[in-house]
Amino acid sequence: MRFFTERKRPGWLALGTTNRGACVAHVAGMRSGKPAVQLCELRPEMLSDAAGARSLVNRFELAMRHCALLLNVHEYQLLQVEAPAVPEAELKQAVRWKLKDMIDYPVEQATLDVLDIPGDASSPARVRYVHAVAARSGLIRDYMERLMVHGGAALEAIDIPEMAQRNVAARLEESGHGLAMLSFSDDGGLLTFTAGGELFYARQIETGLPQLMVDDEERRSQTFDRVALELQRSLDSFERQFPHVGVNRLLLAPFPARAEFREFLASYLGLRVETFDLADVFDFGSVAAPDGLDVQAQMFGVLGAALRGCAA
Repeated sequence: MRFFTERKRPGWLALGTTNRGACVAHVAGMRSGKPAVQLCELRPEMLSDAAGARSLVNRFELAMRHCALLLNVHEYQLLQVEAPAVPEAELKQAVRWKLKDMIDYPVEQATLDVLDIPGDASSPARVRYVHAVAARSGLIRDYMERLMVHGGAALEAIDIPEMAQRNVAARLEESGHGLAMLSFSDDGGLLTFTAGGELFYARQIETGLPQLMVDDEERRSQTFDRVALELQRSLDSFERQFPHVGVNRLLLAPFPARAEFREFLASYLGLRVETFDLADVFDFGSVAAPDGLDVQAQMFGVLGAALRGCAA
């Protein structure tokens, strides 16, 4: 979702909210064949209050940057719906009408965006689907007011974790194959399926880092079992819905306990399970790279969102 723009510094700065504070990342240009990170910080300020927003605006000179806000999983809904048979110019309004019984607040109070899901070129008769993203307009307005009215920064785009993860996945895909990617945060897990740089399917997983990192070995094993079953079901569902997209591996984003979990999944799932670190995707140059899997997990989303406009 894009808003107004002015002439500003190159690249995009993305802001994200967590229960620990704010994540800030700025990506502009390329270096050594990778997107160049100009800024990457975890801050104690909270975007949910005016003082925190003002502090971030001043510290990072946000009024001089193209700014995108990455919503957290509790602030929006991503729904896959059958595309209405209407002209493209009328699609968003037609999808809004379809959502009236799918969200838990009046659809007139929703800020909406529609994202296309590529179809099967060899089977044009198949039903067309789209992703519908809905967030409460009041929530978006509050963020914009805190950053613009109280801080003087123009919020130009709203992003969601699924699209931020898509941006990272696009740089790690193997030609001719689909890619499954799994990440975790304090709030839960996110599984995405991409191909050709496009998001086909996404599923949020309720299990978060606290459950994956529990000290009790039996409880941790039960959590691994539960998540692995969800992954297998999602893989099966994806294959049924998109048989023309062949997924040949699952990539695990950085998060604590990843090595143990990867070993478990490799013996459970019928495909390759691999890992990557943020330095495999981004060039941090003189910027301090996120240290440790926990910090990488926190910065993963905003770095992906900051890839906006940076072609894979």
